[in-house]
Amino acid sequence: MASFELPLPGGIMPGLVITVDGEPVPGGEWFKVDFVKGSDVVFHFNPRFSEETIVRNSNVDGSWGPEEREGGFPFVQGQRFELKILVEEDSFKVAVDGTHLLEYEHRVGGLEEVTLLRVTGDVVLHSAAPSMI
Repeated sequence: MASFELPLPGGIMPGLVITVDGEPVPGGEWFKVDFVKGSDVVFHFNPRFSEETIVRNSNVDGSWGPEEREGGFPFVQGQRFELKILVEEDSFKVAVDGTHLLEYEHRVGGLEEVTLLRVTGDVVLHSAAPSMI
């Protein structure tokens, strides 16, 4: 099971894009991409193959909020993908292989304190990198 941490020492801000190049493991169940602020997860992006759904949520002060599950499921086990997450003023915008997939509204402030991106689960990670647009 993959576990990768990308430090974001300056925090995140509008205009920042995180690009994750990966490949879901054949027979795997899930993977997740978490934006971490201290002990909180401000954006939890969790594709689940058994349900063919992407669960999005936030964990603040040890409690998960309401899950968001609507939308498509572009991930295929054993097929490489490019996931781009754009930080905007009011939301995260997510695209897979160049196609817009979903938006997730910020539930907590203090984006400059989001100093870690963590990728875990049944995925082969080729790269994960930040850039500004």
